[in-house]
Amino acid sequence: MYLKRIKNNFKKIHFRLALIFSLIFILSSGILFAFSFLFLYNSMNKSEEDETKRRLLNYWALYQSNGIDLVIREIDKESFLYGDQPFFARIADSENITLFLRYPEAWSEYLLEEIEKIPVKDFENTLILKSNNSGNVLKAYTVHLSEDYFLQIGISTARSIHLLTLYRRNFIFLLLGLVGLGFGAGAFFSSRFLLPIRNLNSTLKEIIATGDFSKRIKERGVSDDLEEISLLFNQMLQRIETLIFQMKENLDIVAHDLRTPMTIFRGYAEQAIRDPKNLQAAGEALSASLEQSEKIISMLDTIMDISEAESGTLKLKKENLDLKQLVKSLVEMYGFIGEERNITIALNAVECRIDADPIRIRQAIGNILDNAVKYSPNNSIINIEIEKYKQQILLIIKDKGPGIAKEDIPFIWDRLYRSPDVTEIPGSGLGLSLVKAIVTAHRGSVNVESTSGTGSVFTISLP
Repeated sequence: MYLKRIKNNFKKIHFRLALIFSLIFILSSGILFAFSFLFLYNSMNKSEEDETKRRLLNYWALYQSNGIDLVIREIDKESFLYGDQPFFARIADSENITLFLRYPEAWSEYLLEEIEKIPVKDFENTLILKSNNSGNVLKAYTVHLSEDYFLQIGISTARSIHLLTLYRRNFIFLLLGLVGLGFGAGAFFSSRFLLPIRNLNSTLKEIIATGDFSKRIKERGVSDDLEEISLLFNQMLQRIETLIFQMKENLDIVAHDLRTPMTIFRGYAEQAIRDPKNLQAAGEALSASLEQSEKIISMLDTIMDISEAESGTLKLKKENLDLKQLVKSLVEMYGFIGEERNITIALNAVECRIDADPIRIRQAIGNILDNAVKYSPNNSIINIEIEKYKQQILLIIKDKGPGIAKEDIPFIWDRLYRSPDVTEIPGSGLGLSLVKAIVTAHRGSVNVESTSGTGSVFTISLP
């Protein structure tokens, strides 16, 4: 059970990160310890060697000025005064016979009496004596006082080894404490830092289990890369939820609004087959059926265009176009339509060019113009103005139609919405929805000002 819990924890990224950084810390600390230990070891050896050679030089100077008796008295005095830093001292003649020997009782393990058996010529180098009971070593250095005498001063490595052992032990205890603290702190902080990832996993599991795309990752309010991932993921979920909502809404709209034309379509088809010998009636029925099918296809295309534009997936083929010239061609086309009712369309425009999809922009402006002509009274004027305002191009269409009731204005951009006051005029209720979707897709805006009985003013703003 315990091993299984460790295995499960190891799968967690914050646990592995803490473990990796702990291993890096241990390795770095090990390298640091090796260098510092080697430096301390060499420093202590150098210090002991310098201290020993200093004593040798001092004793040699005393001998040269005051003789061997003063050297012996000085050795006895320093052995008493510096008892915490014991040293070995030996004076021998040219035959390596010991004349004076002084050392701490604890150093008997080095068998100092055996030095007489070592050839004198070996004293030219550092004399190394190993302990029989421990790993300590005694290092002795030799100086010739005269042709008849030589002096040897030595110091044991016991003190330095003890200090190095304490250093190693303390370092290991400190390292273990720091590793434990570092691993715990690393696991805690990495767990906190990776909280957005865990929230992301949790949210994904909930969405997969429930199919509810309204779930969102809890935001921490911290500006970092992981928080940005959470924000982007929430935006993606919002977009997916919007697409799903629009898809359901479109299905509902299609199911509702296709019922009438499909019923009419079926009625014409039944009429055609009811009397197959009456070719004229059958032809009229087929012609009416084709007309209804065109309406159905047009409605579906418009709904799809609106959905794509609102979801941001509408493909725009932008080019640098002359807006004045585009509107002028629309004015000429709808001018012919308005001639029958003596409706005049007047254009007052400045020269301007915009980056836009000409087909879509033409479709949007055409829908507003179509409504203006359709709802304007006979013998009226529709004014169109194009002007520049700061970094925007404003296209303003003013008509003298019946206007829009104040309570209807918030809903005219909704799909299939038609004001109860104009139900006698044919229409699908999709035109203004398409206008708003296309203009928004071009990073523009459209709004209307209207009052019942005084006409309407539509303003399209494009960058």
